[in-house]
Amino acid sequence: MSNAHGELSLAQPVGDARQAAPQRVLKRWLVVGLRPAFALVGVGTLALLIRNAGPRELGEVLAGAAPWLPWVVLLELGRQCMDGLATRRSYGPGAARVPWRVLARAQLIGTAVSSMAPAGRAAAEATKAALLSPYMGGGTATAAAATSQSASLAAGGFISFPCALASYLLTGMSLFTVLMLAHGVLLVLLSLGVRACMRAKRPGAWLACRFSRWALHAEQFQASARCGSLLPWPPMRAFLCSRFFQVAQYGVLTHAVGIDTSLVQAFFSQGLYLCALAVGSFVPGQVGVSDGAFALAAGVLDTTAARAMSVALLGHLVQLLFVVIGALTPLVWRQPAPLPAAPAPACR
Repeated sequence: MSNAHGELSLAQPVGDARQAAPQRVLKRWLVVGLRPAFALVGVGTLALLIRNAGPRELGEVLAGAAPWLPWVVLLELGRQCMDGLATRRSYGPGAARVPWRVLARAQLIGTAVSSMAPAGRAAAEATKAALLSPYMGGGTATAAAATSQSASLAAGGFISFPCALASYLLTGMSLFTVLMLAHGVLLVLLSLGVRACMRAKRPGAWLACRFSRWALHAEQFQASARCGSLLPWPPMRAFLCSRFFQVAQYGVLTHAVGIDTSLVQAFFSQGLYLCALAVGSFVPGQVGVSDGAFALAAGVLDTTAARAMSVALLGHLVQLLFVVIGALTPLVWRQPAPLPAAPAPACR
């Protein structure tokens, strides 16, 4: 209460402010400081792996595989198109409000964020939602981003099952097979959990009650989330097509480095990448993590550690190309934003 007029004061008590300051500093340090730390650990791990595999052999394998890289880039373009289509389908019929050029720009920028930020897929969807919200409204864009994230999780889970089957055919009920099966089940359950939380009434009501200025966005979010089935099938199918493009990429990469490639090995390589992605989600680009996973699986692929690692290294190279393109996109491709809109929620 105010000393002068007995009015209610909204200021934070001095003691609470002093206690909150160290917490804010710690949180900032965790966000800003741990990211370079994880990057250093990844680069250090990669350096050790290269040293153990033999730099000379690695260089020879990479040089021999270089002519195949344009095909891998073309497949990556196809994968990016499928990811962009999945984002568009997450908006449902209302997606027609978003011009294709705006969606393509958001997809390129989101790709760079996805590769470099911790928990990259979620960060990429949040970035795309921010870029597309002027066309769809904040609540609808946020719901579409969460739906897209859920669809991506489901697609990653479902593609893990044929990968686990490929692992079983190559290794039996090994650790690789168990991890891929567990990965698939976990991602499908997470996808269902995300959608269930989006559709729950209590979180939206609490948010609207606590923050009145977000009430309209919360209503749009809830209305959009409750449209369609629990599993968002249209964007999930697009993400599954994206994963099949990635399987083809790994088929080309394994052939390029001199591994006797089959469809089973391509699916096994895709499963290795997905498991490494889950383990190293806080390492930028999964540098050192996916390389280590492929080095461990060299025996399964019936090749040397250098050739197996080369698959991951070439994948990093293609990934870096799209990171550079995405990072330059805001600088060279300016897009005037329309007036903010708050359209009706779109069903999925």
